[in-house]
Amino acid sequence: MFQAARHLAGAIVALTVVALGSHALQAQGATVLMFYGGGLQKPVMVSGADAATFTNVTTPATISVAELGSNPYVPVALYWGTRMDPANNGTPIADLTPEMAWQHGRLYPAANGKPAILLTTQLSKRAQAVPLPLNGAAFIWGGPVPPKALAVLQRLGIIR
Repeated sequence: MFQAARHLAGAIVALTVVALGSHALQAQGATVLMFYGGGLQKPVMVSGADAATFTNVTTPATISVAELGSNPYVPVALYWGTRMDPANNGTPIADLTPEMAWQHGRLYPAANGKPAILLTTQLSKRAQAVPLPLNGAAFIWGGPVPPKALAVLQRLGIIR
């Protein structure tokens, strides 16, 4: 009887794994995104539910910086620590600098009939050097800005 119960438990676990595995799971995203420069008067911090709308910053990009040519962009610093310590160095959100970010990006506003694009570097578990290479080869993740994230960018005045 004990062996039958063990087999039943194993079958239930296997079915649960298959059922959960058939649904797309969404990993936690960056805790804070700092948009700075590129015509912004001061850095704009995006956190909480607004930060969670940027869902493709760790997926392989299907477009490259080279394809975007000389289009203007807004630099982005991404922080992956906790809400209370986004850079994992004890610095509050208001005092973060791009040099403390674990990931960097470029936000290209919509232009010439193309959607807004956010391209990012690979995620590192330590601060990445700033400035990044100008040729854009480091920006290998990301893509079109998801609609909910685009609404956040517009609401906060980062793009029009």
